[in-house]
Amino acid sequence: MKIFILAATNIEVQPLSDHLTAVGTHDEHINRYIHKDLTIDIVVSGIGMVAKAYYLGRQLQSENYDLALNIGIAGSYKKEIPIGEVVNVVEDQFSEMGAEDGEGFISIVDMNFVEFDSFPYSKGKLINETDFVRFGLEDLIKTKGITSNTIHGRLASITDLIDKFNPDVETMGGAAFLFACLTESIPCAQIRSISNYVEVRDRSGWKVEMAIEQLTKHVMNVFEYLSK
Repeated sequence: MKIFILAATNIEVQPLSDHLTAVGTHDEHINRYIHKDLTIDIVVSGIGMVAKAYYLGRQLQSENYDLALNIGIAGSYKKEIPIGEVVNVVEDQFSEMGAEDGEGFISIVDMNFVEFDSFPYSKGKLINETDFVRFGLEDLIKTKGITSNTIHGRLASITDLIDKFNPDVETMGGAAFLFACLTESIPCAQIRSISNYVEVRDRSGWKVEMAIEQLTKHVMNVFEYLSK
């Protein structure tokens, strides 16, 4: 089986690659590994949806994959999702896409553009219907997310986002990943480990190291399942 892994930063993916056997380097962003009978290409795109879109487009046009995983950390809007929990973001959307209207904001969903209610979108949302059981991913909590170029840490903007989208988690590139994989009909999952809550910014409460440790553990469990 051939697997594509997309991560934004080396920090998020290095502990995972340390468990694998390196077999080749394409360039500074792309490395190939093996684990038992799995071939695993890891792409470190850089932060944000633009970087993800570029490397997704380049790699998915040059290689064929049986499964694509976007892995990394994320912020949670819901206190019932504890820090360190690893989740599967099965629904995502671009929260910043839309128009300002005086003091308000109109999301792209409410602007009646037909392309945002046609494949791969459904009313502005990207919904992942991959058979997660097949890939050993069924035990992860399924969540809905928003993708933004901004890590939100201001009470007013957080309140607005909750009112508008009621998200469970927030990332800086997940919707770009889902857009590409759904368009190319590649089985996929956006696997995120919660490192912090989305609240007034306070880095002292973030648990990045612990979140990455849990993320690595769960992705390795998927690899073990797939290599049985």
